[in-house]
Amino acid sequence: MEARVMSLMRRGAVTCTENMSVREVAQIMVVNRIYYCVVVNEDHEVLGVISARSILRGFGMDLDRTKAGDILLHYTVTITPRSPLKEAINLMCRRKIEHLIVVSDHPGSKTILGLLHAEDIVARMATE
Repeated sequence: MEARVMSLMRRGAVTCTENMSVREVAQIMVVNRIYYCVVVNEDHEVLGVISARSILRGFGMDLDRTKAGDILLHYTVTITPRSPLKEAINLMCRRKIEHLIVVSDHPGSKTILGLLHAEDIVARMATE
């Protein structure tokens, strides 16, 4: 049986809303020791991501008045839990990224379910 994304994805994700201040997002990132945060709406649908680099680009901005929605990167790469792991690996390699946002299988839904990290795939490869 072919391995699926759901077999290695990390359930849940550290998220923020588009209305949070950039300072709040930076604090979330520091506390959770992450370098990106998934931005979601009230229905937990993915809107984009904010990376540490996004915040650095805004050095000097008013961190309390600037909202996450003002600096989020709308370009996100998603995959569903039932997608073949091989498809996820190919997508990561083509896009030169190390994580994918896993969203619901339901058509038209972008509800976040978790994350798939390259390091988890490499760990699986090392033990098989």
